[in-house]
Amino acid sequence: MENGDKKANIQALIGMLDESDPEVYQSIKNALFALGEEALPYIEDAIDLKTSPLWQNRIEALIRELRLETACKNLKAWKEESEPDLMQGFYFLSSAFYPDLQWEQVRDTFNRLHGDCWLLLASQENLQQNILLLNNFFFNVCKFKIGKKITDGYSFADFFLPKLINLRQGNDRSLSLAYQYLAQRNKIPVFQLNLPIVNILACTTDLSRHHKSDIVFCLDITQKGALVRRADVEPVLSEQKQIQVCNTVESLQDYAKLLYVMASLNESDPFRKQAVQKLHQSLGNSPNSIDIFGTGPTFPPEPF
Repeated sequence: MENGDKKANIQALIGMLDESDPEVYQSIKNALFALGEEALPYIEDAIDLKTSPLWQNRIEALIRELRLETACKNLKAWKEESEPDLMQGFYFLSSAFYPDLQWEQVRDTFNRLHGDCWLLLASQENLQQNILLLNNFFFNVCKFKIGKKITDGYSFADFFLPKLINLRQGNDRSLSLAYQYLAQRNKIPVFQLNLPIVNILACTTDLSRHHKSDIVFCLDITQKGALVRRADVEPVLSEQKQIQVCNTVESLQDYAKLLYVMASLNESDPFRKQAVQKLHQSLGNSPNSIDIFGTGPTFPPEPF
């Protein structure tokens, strides 16, 4: 179909969205969903074409659903990539609810942070010293901070990128993702552990080592990256056989699962509840996923 014919076909379908017959409306909706992201700009432009409540409600609902379907599709493709970019996956997750957020904005923000951080770390070869410098850069220079810890309550916005980028604020798990991403971009081997609630990052010997036997020390993101000695976590790592070091995909899978559980318990918006469930299903469970309500270990931060 030629571009002009395709555009005319999309616009014709959109023009019938106030169809009163439920079966006909469902057929129109299905046809637009089949076109997916391609139809979205035309639907967004059509919101003011008619003023009836039926028209407005259907257009707004269709826009939300198509954005969600696009995000789910992107996440499914992302997790199959040979080297998925953690921040791009985080962007796809956020895009379901924040349509004004652009990947270019996210990419450029973290590219700048990576460059500024690299200048501080370039001459440092000591792993522990690099972590201390990264902590200072992340928490004191960039002023990333926890808005509300996951264990202290629920804030939907704290799970997503716009607040993290614009206000440098999130919950402890979203900050963990940003910290992990920035560390790995600067060749510092920091990884999320698959703990369901406790937000502890693990520092291994190098970026290719993803097993808990490779952990040198841990970091407590709720204490501005305070270092926790290997000797202090060894009893927990030995006793809790399920604890594993997460790769990129597993980190986001566990994050989406946590979001889904928290939204299921606390979210009052029905669409958000349904949406986070679909996003979680698109990513699937990590092979090493731990029960979100399992009794997790605690790691008292103890500086070196």
